[in-house]
Amino acid sequence: MALSSMLRRASPFALVALACGRTPMDFPPHAGGGGGDGSSSTGPTVSDSSGQVTCIDAPELCVAELSLRRAVDILFVIDNSGSMGSEQGALADSFGTFVQVLESQQVGANYRIGITTTDNFYTPGGTLRATSCRSRLDEFESSSMFGDKDERQRGCLDNCALDSIPLAEPWVEKGNGQTNLPTGVDMTQALQCIGPQGISGDGFEAPLESMRLALLDDDSGFLRNDAILAVIFVTDEIDCSMSLTNRDWLLYEGDVFWSSPDRPSSGSCWLAGVSCIGGPGVFEDCFSENKGQDGLPTAPDASVVYPVQRYVDTLTELAARKQAQGGQSEVLIAVLAGVPLDYPETGVHLYADSPDEEFNQEYGIGPSCNRGTETLDDPPGIPSVRLREFAEAFASAGSRNIFSVCNDDYGVALEGIADAIGDVNTRACVAGCVSDARYDIPGMQAECALTETFADGTPDRAVVPCAIVDWGWDFPAPDVHACYRVLTDPAFETPEATDDMSPQCVTLGSNVELVVERREGVPVPAGTAVSVRCNLDAPIGYSCADV
Repeated sequence: MALSSMLRRASPFALVALACGRTPMDFPPHAGGGGGDGSSSTGPTVSDSSGQVTCIDAPELCVAELSLRRAVDILFVIDNSGSMGSEQGALADSFGTFVQVLESQQVGANYRIGITTTDNFYTPGGTLRATSCRSRLDEFESSSMFGDKDERQRGCLDNCALDSIPLAEPWVEKGNGQTNLPTGVDMTQALQCIGPQGISGDGFEAPLESMRLALLDDDSGFLRNDAILAVIFVTDEIDCSMSLTNRDWLLYEGDVFWSSPDRPSSGSCWLAGVSCIGGPGVFEDCFSENKGQDGLPTAPDASVVYPVQRYVDTLTELAARKQAQGGQSEVLIAVLAGVPLDYPETGVHLYADSPDEEFNQEYGIGPSCNRGTETLDDPPGIPSVRLREFAEAFASAGSRNIFSVCNDDYGVALEGIADAIGDVNTRACVAGCVSDARYDIPGMQAECALTETFADGTPDRAVVPCAIVDWGWDFPAPDVHACYRVLTDPAFETPEATDDMSPQCVTLGSNVELVVERREGVPVPAGTAVSVRCNLDAPIGYSCADV
């Protein structure tokens, strides 16, 4: 969104990974490190300020327990700036596909969906909103130096038929066949009304900071310990997450980052948070960079725009807290933003100036999709450098998680995201340093046990390891319909691919990733879950680098 309207509204006085080697959480003295089963193990030990710590003393602190249950908390972060009318209409039109896949037999999720905006300045950042767009049609109108916009029809009315949706909480949810929706309203209808967020939001979009604030709002009650977390971003511009102080500085004093000669614009966010190599005209690569008020690279804590690592740390610390309480640490990040239309297939980015020099001054660079259609009041999709880097840190093996916001139909993207949610429900990044049952032989023999539990009274049964064969893996017997694989290679060092860990688990600092494989075509009863118990070499909160 161009910033002229924002300037008129702004006050001149006013914006986890358990990575190896991170500072461990606080634990009681003599808290643990070793076999984890209470035996007289001579396994590894760790030290903290309280002295030597071994798992022999407190084995209960050296066990990771979690449940792979078909439950997911989904947060949509939707750009509500002035150029997002058509994109919000396309999103609303595609919610039916998303819900259909989410509720299919393959996924069968117990799910909760919350929605927030990218606006951290005019409204409280990270606020969950679940009201019908018909009740706030004024938010679908905006004015700027490029003219007035009215997206009431395309952004809201074309898809929403409900004037109001009374809800006890600011989200929608469904579990065990029941929803929190009023009688006669289905999930697709509800999302088509609460999804569109309008076009009156701030032109310095802050999707990452909005996500952080929404997830750290302990009072909202949105997040559940036993549910995986999925965050879906929808935006056509660069992330500009920063403090209120830095926002005001950028607006009124930060001309070192002004891409237009005499005023700030959306391009200020591009210049303040991104650097490119190559050019001019077409660039080899662009990447996030921490820059100070002098325009030069600086330390993260002096950066004008918040570092991407701030948000990686937020999710990894949240994941660690949930798993320490016996919950789900899995995270899925998906982005509909400025990448080429064929990006999911090619993986190729486009960083190039627009032929329109005024456009480059307004946005800092040309669009990465639908080039040739760009106008000053409607950028098709500015390259999503910061969001892309954040999403890649939590990528799941084999899943595409970045899609083009320039697509007219988001159905394919949302279908892929819903499928990925189903896949994540079968994976576990085990936080902490999982014990090796056999230190005397090569390779990692993870000390983990998996048990399948059922809601229909069927007795629990152990999930057995998959058979490792020349071509990869297989079910160990014809009558076995579920088995698990142990992945232990974070850096793709072994020749086989069957043990490669996902980027997400590497980011979370896990030394073991577990994958439950199910035989295709065999239905999974509703309410089925897999409980996981792994012995650790140190208390939860310590990585293998601390051992």
